[in-house]
Amino acid sequence: METVANGKPTRTKRAYSLERLERRAGLLFALPALVGFLLFVLIPMVCVFLLSLYKVDLMTNTFEFKHFQYYDKMLHDPDFWKSVKNTLLYMVIYVPLTLALGLGMALILNSKMRARGVVRTFFIIPYITTYVATLVVWNVFLHPTEGPVNTLLMSLGVDKPPQYMVDTHWALPMLALIGAWKDVGYHCIMFLAALQGVSKDYYEAAEIDGAGRFQRFKHITFPLISPTSFFLLLITIIGGLQAFYQMALLTKGGPSFSTTTMTYHIYRSAFEFYNFSYASAVGMFLFLITLVLIAANWLGQKKWVFYQ
Repeated sequence: METVANGKPTRTKRAYSLERLERRAGLLFALPALVGFLLFVLIPMVCVFLLSLYKVDLMTNTFEFKHFQYYDKMLHDPDFWKSVKNTLLYMVIYVPLTLALGLGMALILNSKMRARGVVRTFFIIPYITTYVATLVVWNVFLHPTEGPVNTLLMSLGVDKPPQYMVDTHWALPMLALIGAWKDVGYHCIMFLAALQGVSKDYYEAAEIDGAGRFQRFKHITFPLISPTSFFLLLITIIGGLQAFYQMALLTKGGPSFSTTTMTYHIYRSAFEFYNFSYASAVGMFLFLITLVLIAANWLGQKKWVFYQ
């Protein structure tokens, strides 16, 4: 836009619409996240894919193109399929247990009870404690012969208590239980925040209509906290697929490969056998599984998630 001053046309400041300014401000605020995504997610992902196509010789620092040879090796590797089975079994236990315990604890804390702040603190302590410290405690508690859990069971008359981390049938479920115990505090806090956002007017109206406690939960509570439930479902699935600390610190993938998940299989292939190309191929497969599960849940959320 131009104006006339002192008889001569002068150039005025360029007029920006409010919408354009807001759009530029939004892009400016999103820029740090975009740069972080490119540097720490997209570029490393492309590098991992390229690495899975080359044979790397660390002694001579040479790269030899192998096409999809490592993917073919992965698909014919029985240890790989065992790690996939262990990962899925871990998730079958870990995901529903973490969500159910988190929601149950949040419902308890959302009700009228004494010392609610103290109880809430106890619930969140496992989440803010480091993984190493918590796993040391669990390792002592679940010691097959000298742990307090088995000592209590034997004092109660149990002749052959479970051997936990050295038993192929018990090890993986116990690791899933420990993972759920570690993460349930975060889920509890998130569910509690969602529950406290539900207006009490809905419950009062439902009580007047004669709705019971289960009906109020089914038709009021669950639909209104479904966005939070969906978010927690996604991060729990991702967390289950990335489970690593328990296997690395407690069982080393054993006994008899029974707790070797995909992430631990990647770790062993890369840093114990120095086969970075094969580990990258398994990493890409894990990324594909994660993408498929997230996409499936994203499509399915339209049927049970209600946004106000």
